[in-house]
Amino acid sequence: MLTNGELKIERKLPEVLPLRFVVYARTSTVAQAEEDKISIPDQIKWGKDLCAQREWEYCGEYIDTLPGDVEFEQREGGFKLLEDAKFNLFDLAGFYHSSRLAREPWMGLKTIDILGKLRKQVYIRNNPLEPTPPHLFVHGSNVAAEYMNAFSLVGDKQENIARSERVTSGFKNLAQRGVLVFAPYGLKKVAKIKTTPDGKQKYTWYFEPDPVKEVIVIRSYTEYDGGKSLRKICFGLIQDKIPSPTGKIGLGSWSPATIKNILSDPAYIKKVKWGRKLGSKYRQGKSYSGKQKRVFTSQDKWILEDANNVTRAIIDETQFNRVQERLRQRSKVAGRQLSSDSPLAGLVWCGECNKRAYLKTRRVKKDGHIYIRSDFIDSSYFRGLGCRRHLMSADKLEHLVLTKLQLRLNELQETDIDNEMSLREETAKTMLAGKLGQLDRQIRTYESKQSRLMELYLSASIDRDGFNKQKTKLDNEMTVLVQERTRIQGIINDQRKQREALKTLKQLLNMFVKITDSVIRKEKIHRIIDNLVIYQDHVDIIYKYGEPIDGLNVNPHPCGYYGDPKKACKCMPGMILRYQKRVSGPILDRIDIHISLRLLETDKLVGNKEKAESSRSIQARVQKARDIQIKRFKGSKFKSNSEMSSKAVKQFCPLSPECLAILRSAVATMNLTARSYHKVIKVARTIADLEGAKDITTNHIAEALQYRPQNDDEI
Repeated sequence: MLTNGELKIERKLPEVLPLRFVVYARTSTVAQAEEDKISIPDQIKWGKDLCAQREWEYCGEYIDTLPGDVEFEQREGGFKLLEDAKFNLFDLAGFYHSSRLAREPWMGLKTIDILGKLRKQVYIRNNPLEPTPPHLFVHGSNVAAEYMNAFSLVGDKQENIARSERVTSGFKNLAQRGVLVFAPYGLKKVAKIKTTPDGKQKYTWYFEPDPVKEVIVIRSYTEYDGGKSLRKICFGLIQDKIPSPTGKIGLGSWSPATIKNILSDPAYIKKVKWGRKLGSKYRQGKSYSGKQKRVFTSQDKWILEDANNVTRAIIDETQFNRVQERLRQRSKVAGRQLSSDSPLAGLVWCGECNKRAYLKTRRVKKDGHIYIRSDFIDSSYFRGLGCRRHLMSADKLEHLVLTKLQLRLNELQETDIDNEMSLREETAKTMLAGKLGQLDRQIRTYESKQSRLMELYLSASIDRDGFNKQKTKLDNEMTVLVQERTRIQGIINDQRKQREALKTLKQLLNMFVKITDSVIRKEKIHRIIDNLVIYQDHVDIIYKYGEPIDGLNVNPHPCGYYGDPKKACKCMPGMILRYQKRVSGPILDRIDIHISLRLLETDKLVGNKEKAESSRSIQARVQKARDIQIKRFKGSKFKSNSEMSSKAVKQFCPLSPECLAILRSAVATMNLTARSYHKVIKVARTIADLEGAKDITTNHIAEALQYRPQNDDEI
């Protein structure tokens, strides 16, 4: 600027924009998130008041109803917050309390570090650190702030532990004074306010029988005292459509465990029990299954006092004592569960209802003799869900599994492993490399689209709703591409590892057949086998090393609703990818038929307008096709189409030029592997056999191709 003949340079300072602030609100349960609980509204109100006070820009909130021990990026609201941080939609994330961020200090520090690397700061109400202006913020430069955040999270955990100890001590003192706190089934809690002589109000409560539920309690005690089993009592309540303590009606509503809890509660004879279960997750840790460990004490250490706040007893004390004595004898009388050393315990599942089976060992009296019998029992049977009770005897299943393991060991010859892996690597190498390159180019294109969308939003060319809609669409398409790339990369990695995996399986099998010690055999068999699935007519063994699964019946996503027109999928992209990576590409490639099923419509489920083909008619068609195959393979080592080798496919399945043209096009467009190519021909041959056709036609090839995976959301 020229003034009085002198040149002056004016430096324009950058415009300082207000901090963009968002609130992360969380409750541990859905019930706590209801409006009358005011937890979520309080957290949001704090954020809005803080913005008004500090003159920050309030940009919205992220809400979760999950426990604090779930990692931040696996929560729906937390995942969305991290994604928006990548697109620079805010500068500062606020938390009403450090416990809203995470219960465990390491988990909270991990989230703060992720946000810091994205140039986003954290403001915690119980540790209010002054934020740095966004254009001056550098992650890791403020060491003091990191220490303060760490101290806040550690202090919060110590506070939770102390609170847990105070609650435990308070309940113990109440039990010693004969005060019942929680209402068991059959009693209802009535609150009342007492006024002390000095004019202060004191909250107290008492319990009185619920007229409707009292009848159910008396019925349960009477039937069990009369000789009925817990399961028969359950079935009677289910049949009479009586709501369970959780309000459910019908199959699975009542369980033997629920009845046992009612029968063992001394509140029905006006007594308070405390001390049977001790400990908390802070002192006892968690079990391998992730459940909280509980400490069960002996009866002589319990506190058992007369209840002062129960109006009257529901059950006679003499009858109650008889029931307790019978409950104590349950594990001692013949027919109840005994200890067992079966090596297959914990591995068995029912293939019909997908429920775990447990091992039940009991004494059985037959022809005047008593002997020990072990069986695998379906767990859903004891919840009244109607599946099979007896799956298979333990001895029979163990013999069958040992026979299959020996057969598999005989098949795992060194030359077979080398030949199988060499063929797989040669046929897939070129195809996979080209596919990966194509996917990388598509991913880069979508990344540029996302950057362009952000530029449009920042320049105010589109509003926030339009931005969120377009961003969600791009994210979904990007997820599909990343998922496909991960799947193909998994195939490549599996090809590199499969040879060693098969050799490891062979070594474990060789070690297993030489071991005689039962404890070591059980340990080894659990290293070899992942699951045993028992169906009506066969047993599937799912190995842990290098083995395909003979059949799969799984959801394509954790919730099973991806793509459903009526119910939205709530899974995060990361959850979907982790879920689907459990089934690798080579395993999917070995499955002959892939069919995607959608939720059955109500009219088709309830209505009876269309008459389906009878089982007898289907059986006749299948048997006719089997007879054709037996005749075709007479004099060879094959018995069915599925057993044909690639050489046998050329011999027994000649194709017309039209069929070959369709297959050539499918190999190019669907990226069929050599294994998939031959599987398509074998399936087409089976379709032709079912129709009674002598030759494979283009229609048969087209139908067989439809049974290959069509998109990435089908497993």
